[in-house]
Amino acid sequence: MPLTGGRTLSGRYLLHEPIGEGGSAQVFRATDLHLGRDVALKVLHEQVHFLDRERFLREVRILARLSHPGVVAIHDLGQDDGRDFFTMPLLTGGPISSLGPLEDAPQSLERFLDAAAFVSSALGHIHQEGLVHRDLTPGNVLLGEDGLPRIMDFGLVSMSEHTRHLTRSGVTLGTPQYMAPEQARGSGVGPSSDLYALGAVLYRVACGSPPFVGDNDQSVLFQHVYEQVPDPRVLNPAIPDHMAEILLHLLAKKPENRPPSAQALADLWVQARADARAGAAAQYRGGRTRSGAQASGPAWPAELRARWKVALPGEVTWPSAVVAHQGLLAVGTRSGHLALVSSSGDLHASLPAGDEVTAPATLLGDSVIYGAWDGALRRSSVDGVAQWTHQTRAELTGAPTLWGERVLVTSRDGHLHAVNASSGELAWAYRTDGPIAASPLIWGGAALIADENGWLHALDAVSGTQLWKVEVGVTHATPALMPLGNGHRQRGEAALIIATWKGEVHALHLQIKGGRASLAPEAVLWSYDLEDEVWAAPAVQGETVVVAGWGGQVRALSLESGDDVWAHRLEGRVTASPVISGAHVYLASEVGELCALNLHTGRVVWQQRESGGVQATPLADGGSLYVAFMDGTLRAYR
Repeated sequence: MPLTGGRTLSGRYLLHEPIGEGGSAQVFRATDLHLGRDVALKVLHEQVHFLDRERFLREVRILARLSHPGVVAIHDLGQDDGRDFFTMPLLTGGPISSLGPLEDAPQSLERFLDAAAFVSSALGHIHQEGLVHRDLTPGNVLLGEDGLPRIMDFGLVSMSEHTRHLTRSGVTLGTPQYMAPEQARGSGVGPSSDLYALGAVLYRVACGSPPFVGDNDQSVLFQHVYEQVPDPRVLNPAIPDHMAEILLHLLAKKPENRPPSAQALADLWVQARADARAGAAAQYRGGRTRSGAQASGPAWPAELRARWKVALPGEVTWPSAVVAHQGLLAVGTRSGHLALVSSSGDLHASLPAGDEVTAPATLLGDSVIYGAWDGALRRSSVDGVAQWTHQTRAELTGAPTLWGERVLVTSRDGHLHAVNASSGELAWAYRTDGPIAASPLIWGGAALIADENGWLHALDAVSGTQLWKVEVGVTHATPALMPLGNGHRQRGEAALIIATWKGEVHALHLQIKGGRASLAPEAVLWSYDLEDEVWAAPAVQGETVVVAGWGGQVRALSLESGDDVWAHRLEGRVTASPVISGAHVYLASEVGELCALNLHTGRVVWQQRESGGVQATPLADGGSLYVAFMDGTLRAYR
């Protein structure tokens, strides 16, 4: 008789709805009546083949011997009316594929890299026990409430000797979309086969589709054996280069060309996470979504002290910002130079421009891309060797924004330009309805830009074709975006925070539709009146939005509702944008006030008064706070 919800097994486990089923077993959500907790209960079907029962019991034995937080644990083993069952933790986060596809947001990338490192470490533990999983798929790697993955479904796991026996007998077991070439050929399966399968799973997470698809299993297996893996950056330009290289390394046809072990792979993901954080600091306001969140600021801001200062070649004014990469800081000046300063306080180089450099720069490897009021966008090596110049017809006001092989930049006459990052050649240009002071941001394959005539424009980031536009109010400050992946909302949604010049703050609800960002049916999540002019970009992290008015009013608002969380007042005018790092928000004013506030309470943790004022956005990076003053002084606090 089939099992149904409502039945109790062994007088202890009350069955609820089924949550999974295979050829020989079924999985239910159940309540452990003795301990008062929900569990997942896997039970054999009636009248199963003795080999299926042996595989089921082998899975139990394997789970019992594995001890790693990334491997699902076994709670209990039992039998009811002749049916074997076991219980394990109930994982409610869905398959690992629900983390993707990767979005243009630092939070999305860090979430992916955390999960990738965690599951790689778990796979390393499995291999150290002499086991090969043989069937890693998104459905066999489930997320817990903490957002981290657990490997499960060990029905095909076998010891290495048993695996060789199966392959010699011509038995090919696994799931075609995630099967290594040698496994597809039946020519031998080992730990490197699991690495390939994990690479295919993570490729699916990052890109939204597996490496190969076909009309039938044989077509997919043929591609795994003979076809080149499509570059993941082509499917999803939000994937960084270093991450794409790891995925392609995992999906090498020959086992010897893959990472040497799962633990070595975990180390690669950890390094990729560090690289991603450095890459975020290399772009204005933390990357393409301009959230204002910076990952590696001071750990203990209460202990901040001035460590060094350096004279820059000119004054630093709005909307400039400090950015950093590979030990170099970049900030533009009104004298027509971009200053590059080492993290130890030495002036590395002063790169020339034909006019003021007030737009934030973007660091890219060993080069820097920066715009000036002469309308020229330049790419130069950090040692001053010019690489290319793209000339526009008006002042460049926004930060260059990297998108795959493109750089997007705004000009004062209302144009958004997309140029090739390698050659500087124009790919496309789009004309808005008015002048632009804000920098572009990218999310969901769309470039978003607010103009000073009150319109928000959304363009296809690849072609420059307009997707939609909406009137929001005159905007000088760059908007900020936060993906919505918590609570009742689904992935593929985001809140775009726009602070208008008149002080109206709007949270627009975006969703991905047809592969591109669009306005959700309920377009406005909330609005708030700051009752002050706004020139500084808002900052958002987690559930908190921070907005600073020109008159010194600072408000923290709930991302969900727009309600007040706390308020703070600075004496001077505020044009430098707030910066969030960890549990703190950093503020600066035009009369030289510097302070760090607790992000959640608004309590002052650190404050300092300097003789010079600040209009440029500071940078929290590498355990330090870097502030560029209007008088042309760059100071480091650590």
